[in-house]
Amino acid sequence: MASNHKPPTSRPSSRAGMGLGARPPSTSLRPPSAALLGSGIPPGTARPGTRGTPVGTGVVFSSQIKVADRPVTQQGLSGMKTGMKGPQRQVMDKSYYLGVLRGKINELTTEISKLQKEIDMHNQENSVYLSYEKRAESLASEIKEFQGQLADYNMLVDKLNTNTDMEEVMSDYNLLKAQNDREAQSIDIIFTERQA
Repeated sequence: MASNHKPPTSRPSSRAGMGLGARPPSTSLRPPSAALLGSGIPPGTARPGTRGTPVGTGVVFSSQIKVADRPVTQQGLSGMKTGMKGPQRQVMDKSYYLGVLRGKINELTTEISKLQKEIDMHNQENSVYLSYEKRAESLASEIKEFQGQLADYNMLVDKLNTNTDMEEVMSDYNLLKAQNDREAQSIDIIFTERQA
């Protein structure tokens, strides 16, 4: 049994040491960035815990993922929002300006019709107000007449309640009538003088 075992010094010189003429092993010729793992998979692409990567190392992503870029809705993940739309009409020719002008004309006509309706409503209110004002003047004159009659009736009730004689009432009436006649004559004289 001992005869089958070869001593370590019996190895060929190309494998035993790195002499000047010796060829280096093939793994030392590759750059470290391109080195493959034991299974031949580039680093960072194998799943953790497989033969390609050790169990304790994790996978590093090449770009940062932002959760705000993929908002969650009730139906699931929504797509990424695209940029703003560009102008919908690149060339503004005669038809474009005619369309804008028609839109503005429509806005002006609706505003004019609205103002015309307001004017008509104000005119109707003014006519109703004038008719009500005339009616109020006639009713005010009637109220004054009725107030005079009510004052006469109240004075008569007062005289009856105080048991005044009829002769006293007639004497008061004659005095007031004479005073009113004198004042009416003086007013007529002043009126004729002013007219002259």
